[in-house]
Amino acid sequence: MHVVLGLAGLVGATASLILILFKVSKRQPMKKNGIAFAVCCLLCLIALFLKSPADSAAPASTVSETPATAVPSAPAAAAETVSPTLAPAETPAATPTPVQATAPIPTEVPTAEPAPTLAPVSDEQLDEGYLDAWFDDSVMVGDSIAGGLNMYVTNERGNGRPCLGSMRIVGVSGLTLQNAIAGESKDKPGQVLFRSRFMTISEVVEITQAKRLFLMLGVRDLEWYSPERLIDIYDKLITRIKADHPDLIIYIHSIMPTIKFYAESAGLNYKANKATNEMLRAFCEEKGYTYIELADLVRDEDGFLKYEYSGPDYSFHPNDIAKAIWVRLLRSCARDEYYAGIWKPGEKAND
Repeated sequence: MHVVLGLAGLVGATASLILILFKVSKRQPMKKNGIAFAVCCLLCLIALFLKSPADSAAPASTVSETPATAVPSAPAAAAETVSPTLAPAETPAATPTPVQATAPIPTEVPTAEPAPTLAPVSDEQLDEGYLDAWFDDSVMVGDSIAGGLNMYVTNERGNGRPCLGSMRIVGVSGLTLQNAIAGESKDKPGQVLFRSRFMTISEVVEITQAKRLFLMLGVRDLEWYSPERLIDIYDKLITRIKADHPDLIIYIHSIMPTIKFYAESAGLNYKANKATNEMLRAFCEEKGYTYIELADLVRDEDGFLKYEYSGPDYSFHPNDIAKAIWVRLLRSCARDEYYAGIWKPGEKAND
């Protein structure tokens, strides 16, 4: 402020003085110029007055600020030096924060049950009988093809290799769907030979206390019945069995294909075999039964049984190679229920 007043006064005084000198030389009146000169000089005096307190305060502020900035400079430097050293100390303190942020994750994992609790079952484990307890409450009834599987499973068990748990397999040579349903009607004697006497399939289920029934039938019926008629017989047979055992779980195998020259000599239509299996699959889906597609795993591109999977009679009986494939397929049913959470090792079907 005093600088502005001083400059204004100095400029004004200089200008007034020049005008006064000019008018003196011209002998003109200079009263107003004198007044202006006096006012400008007064401004200069005021500026000097205002400057004197500022000058007196300047040393005080200089003295007071110098110690303030110079003396604490060492601590300030020390503080700046210490602050980087404190930063690492604060870093571990900050680490718990991310840990707490991720802490809820373990609590969310159990919400995905039962999937996290199911250990995957490999094919190797399946072949070793890891899930074979699933078959303990099961029984299979069929023709001579089932009888051949019974011999294979019995041999495996006799050699110390687990095979389908304690499942009972009842195979009767020459058993057809028509014979089986005739036996179920109780108008004729039962057609299933089990425990040294003939009985119905319902009686086999009752004696074994089975909760699952696997059926392997139909290959002989193709010699006499159309696919539609064969499916109708299957439907009536299962209806009669479930009348006595309404909670029984039904598994139906596809009808086994035959060797080509056997089909031709026996007058079997292999196309009818494929058509029947397609209808059988649709029938199972409609009724809620489980369809087991074994035929597609052992047939060739023309629909006949492959020679490498045929038994010594070269008809429709599978050899041990095909039976091993069959056992794997059955075990996959247990794995499907295991993955679906319906059953787990250690549980019986009726638990």
